[in-house]
Formats: sequence, C-alpha cells, structure tokens
Amino acid sequence: MSVRTGTIWYRRLAFAGLSLAALATPDFAISQNPPQVRNAPDLAGEIATYREQRAKDPEGCCTYSAPVFGREVRFQVFGTFEPAFEAKNERQMIVEFVPEGETVENWTRMITFSTFRGAGAAPVSTADMQQRFFNVSAGCEVANFSRVIASGRLADGTEYNLSSNGCGSTAAGGYPGARSGRGEQFLALLLRDPANVAVLQYAERGEGFSAGQEPVTDAMVPAVMSRFRSIAICRDKAVSDNCSIAFAAP
Repeated sequence: MSVRTGTIWYRRLAFAGLSLAALATPDFAISQNPPQVRNAPDLAGEIATYREQRAKDPEGCCTYSAPVFGREVRFQVFGTFEPAFEAKNERQMIVEFVPEGETVENWTRMITFSTFRGAGAAPVSTADMQQRFFNVSAGCEVANFSRVIASGRLADGTEYNLSSNGCGSTAAGGYPGARSGRGEQFLALLLRDPANVAVLQYAERGEGFSAGQEPVTDAMVPAVMSRFRSIAICRDKAVSDNCSIAFAAP
C-alpha cells in the first residue's frame, strides 16, 4: 500500500474505510499541509536500535513511545516488528511497523498506529464511529466483516472500542497495491477522548478465506492484543491504570 503523497493518511487505513470525510465537522477541517514523511531508509537509526535491543532481550523488546497531540503514547512492538514508515503534520500522524525483512509494499503482517486531531469532537457515538471507519465493503470481492469484541471507558474518560475487521478476498485496485484474492484481517483498537482519536491496528494478509474462517478468531483476539502489553495514551509520561488498557490472553 504505497502512497507517498496526497492520500498519505489513507495508505494503511484505506482498506478499513477510514474516511476522514465521514467525521467532517466545522471543528475538524482536514489539513492540507504536506506531511513530514520518513520511509525505511530515513528510519535506519531506529531500526538498528530495535534490532540491537531485540538481540539482547527478545522478550523485552521493543517499546514504542512518543508524544502525540498532548498525550504520551506507549505500547510494546512485539516479535520482529520494526518501524518502516512514518508521516505526520499538525492534524494527523501515522506510523507503520512490519516484520524484519518485509516492507510496507510487501508485508504479511503490519502494526499501524494513527491519530487524528479533532476527530474526537465529531457528533457521532464511538460505536457509530467504529462502524463508519471499518464496516465498509470497498475493496472487497466478498462481503466484509466488522465485529466489536470489547468496548468501554478508561478511568480517565477515554473511550475504547476493539473490533475484528476485514474481508476474505480483496479486489484488485481496492486500494493502492491491492491484489485480487488475498484475505485481509485487522484488529483495530479505537481510542477516543473529547478532542482526538487514535487507532492501533494489527493486520494479517495472506490466502483468501471464507466467511467465519478468519485467521484470527474472535476467541483469539484478546491473546493477540495482549502482545502489545499495556497500551497507554496518557496526558503525561506517568503510565497508570487511568490511561492504559491491557488485554489478557484467555
């Protein structure tokens, strides 16, 4: 899914149908300023650090931590995932991780973290927002699916919605780089405070699958998400239960 300019904010979430226009309000104008983009060669230093940390402590590596729109975001980047793409401007940002040896064009698994300033103030419920973001059939040769696995509210008031989404067979041209017949599934944790929205995704892409035969079953979702460990989106660097969420393996 390689889109370097113009539709940069849709590159990974295009398949999910995350259209910012769906949230357009007078208070949420999509910025036209060009994003600051970093591809894998620009991230060579970070990639080297991830690999060094992983070699020393495979279980402890690696933590992604960054200030985003006044909040400190933190989660575990598990396995051999490492940063491969980043883009941001004053209203939106996206960072993508792929397993070592894969690219943002040729990937089998991907972690994506995206944030959207002002989207939290959209006049829709969080449940409706999840449906608008992810329950779309564009890019699918067969019917898509989108099921809520868990939802609630953190102690600091941030709402969360965890869903399993995708389609068993993608259509050629459904998004930049799409090939017919591949199955795609992504787990999406949507975090919403009164101002902003953040989305943490884990995606798998491979052989097509039939309805009800998703690679990650609903029962497996908590175990997969538990690999992120404590997912924090805090107003300061002190991570606490007030501003973090963790999913336990069944």
